[in-house]
Amino acid sequence: MKNLLPNPYLLGFGITLLCYILIYGLKRMLSIRLGEYLHKTKKNKWDDIVVNTFEQTKHFFMLGSAIYIAFSYMPHHKEYNLYVDRAWFILLMIQVAIWANCLLDQWIVSSINRKTRHNRAAASSIGLLKLVSKFMLFSIVFLFTLNNLDIKITTIVAGFGVGGIAVALAIQKVLGDLFSSLSIVLDKPFVVGDFIIMDQYLGEVEKIGLRTTHIRALGGEQIIVPNSDIMGTRIRNMKRMHERRVALLFSLKLETEPEGIESAVSVIKAIVAAKPNVRYDRCHLSHITRTSFDIELIYFYLSDDYNLHMDMQEQILLEIYKAFRSEKLDFAYPAQVLHHIPSENMQRPLDYISSIDGKRLT
Repeated sequence: MKNLLPNPYLLGFGITLLCYILIYGLKRMLSIRLGEYLHKTKKNKWDDIVVNTFEQTKHFFMLGSAIYIAFSYMPHHKEYNLYVDRAWFILLMIQVAIWANCLLDQWIVSSINRKTRHNRAAASSIGLLKLVSKFMLFSIVFLFTLNNLDIKITTIVAGFGVGGIAVALAIQKVLGDLFSSLSIVLDKPFVVGDFIIMDQYLGEVEKIGLRTTHIRALGGEQIIVPNSDIMGTRIRNMKRMHERRVALLFSLKLETEPEGIESAVSVIKAIVAAKPNVRYDRCHLSHITRTSFDIELIYFYLSDDYNLHMDMQEQILLEIYKAFRSEKLDFAYPAQVLHHIPSENMQRPLDYISSIDGKRLT
């Protein structure tokens, strides 16, 4: 037994095992105690985020820390201290990156849930920012680790810069889509759930990806458009309408008396002005054509809902039609007047023409 105790490897194994058990037990105890205590504060979500982040402490880090502690009690050459310190520092940086990533994930998810209560379209924007922020996080941790390992990162950064230029030239179309996606997220010309009209395409935005945007057309098909093409065209966002301008034209027959036209204008104005969520603008006799008197009606429906707008327009048109029927006002219809020339007059066209002028041609 005495011969076994001085064995440095057995001693190191024992210290490693003891330290690992202590570290793991401390982690479990703190997680349980903190969870029980912070569970009482339901209104504050940051305490849950802290507990969940602390629970992401990995076994490789706890085992590496136990070995690092045990190594200091074992006989060894001092030149090994530098390598052991650097190895443990690398493990520490990996664990810090995991903690930071978990904290970032929970904060972003919490932000998505909070934003989507008021605007479900914000999820896609936050999702892209999540990807960018994670890339920046791991890049910073990686460069910080290299710098503390006495590795000159200026050469690496310069190499990444030159290589980045070469890659950018090779995939400039992809990068154009990525930057366009970032522009969509920051500028927000539209978000998920908006109904947009873009050139000959129209539909509801389903997803804003890194390279493409998915639009669900009215016919049911899915339209996938590159983000760079979207930013290079004009977009009409119908979802952001605060009110909808409606222009209607009613044509009356030319036989309609002036009093009938005045009555029609008054009836239309009274019907529209009495409707809820409708702002009456004007109603006038706008044109006199060869076949009709045209009355133009302009009003605003105070909502962006297309179905409600069509329901209201249907009510207005039906009431105007009923009112015109009761006032005995007839709508005009396309007509063309034909003048028939008798056959006997066709044999003497000059006599027929001269008789119209009241003169006789010889």
